[in-house]
Amino acid sequence: MHLPWRRRRHDYLVFEVTQNCNHDCPHCYNVWKNVQPYPRGTLDTARTLRLLDRVLDQTSATLVTLSGGEPLLRRDIFDIVDHLASRGVSMNFITNGSLLTPRTIERLGGKGIVLFELPLLSADRAMHDRMSGRPGAFDGVTRAIANLKAAGERVVVVFVATKWNLPAWPETAELALALGADGVMFNRFNPGGRGAAFVEELQASPEDLARGLEVAEAMARRIPVSCGIAMPHCLFDHGAYPHLGFGDCAAGTSRAYYTIDAMGNLRPCNHSSTILGNLLQHGFWSLVDSSAMRTFVAARPAFCSGCPVEDTCLGGCKAAAEVCRGSASAADPFLEANLARARKPGKA
Repeated sequence: MHLPWRRRRHDYLVFEVTQNCNHDCPHCYNVWKNVQPYPRGTLDTARTLRLLDRVLDQTSATLVTLSGGEPLLRRDIFDIVDHLASRGVSMNFITNGSLLTPRTIERLGGKGIVLFELPLLSADRAMHDRMSGRPGAFDGVTRAIANLKAAGERVVVVFVATKWNLPAWPETAELALALGADGVMFNRFNPGGRGAAFVEELQASPEDLARGLEVAEAMARRIPVSCGIAMPHCLFDHGAYPHLGFGDCAAGTSRAYYTIDAMGNLRPCNHSSTILGNLLQHGFWSLVDSSAMRTFVAARPAFCSGCPVEDTCLGGCKAAAEVCRGSASAADPFLEANLARARKPGKA
């Protein structure tokens, strides 16, 4: 039996404040760039703040990640930040850095933003710009990181590992350290959105990713390094990298990053296109307890049946399978491409 919502809590939420972006990354997973149409639109400021109050009252969330698109393209972003701060909520702020001027940083300072998350896709300027889909992106993000550090803010940089940029990962790791990053995310490319059209071009092999993990492991002796995209246990020995933080699928757990879009629709995570319902019309817990959410959580590839870590791994990224293969029960494209070499933990 589920407890009444007033006695339940979920600490962490993602809020996609806008679908607009001034970059055009080929690896972008935003669901509104899927081949299958996704609703477009944005609530006005008053309704947005009402939405946030409603979900905070129901979840008692203490941390909200502000994402997009590019959050700084939303004209009322400071109103949203101020409102969350007034509720005592901490924030993560995901941005490409292009609009993060010293004045903007000053305006955001002291508002409960515990870290800024920015992409650092290569130490090579041309490669970073290519992966961002925008000339000048490298100069913009490195300048933004420097300005954030000068203002005393915490910065985590994100490296999305692909065939294109993995060769420059060692140099990129050193650049992250030189820029003063407080942490690094080493994420494999996870197709969805626009990225679904670039799987063959971008998806790296397990062998190349393992070499990247070795670099990340050495780096993690100096600053925290995590892998936020599931690295399937049947393809990677997590124990070989004791200093790295690995994240399995968190769907339906206390670690779940339920995602709210700019219209108030709730999804299981930011990679999933499944709309559980709209939070202006339904209670948070009624959607979390819905049959749609139970079906999403239970979904996993047939290959995973009987695996000793099945209930931990949950089959890799079911959202990528959902977007690229039409079903959350399919193998995600990375696992599918490498099933021949996959070995379940504890089995020869």
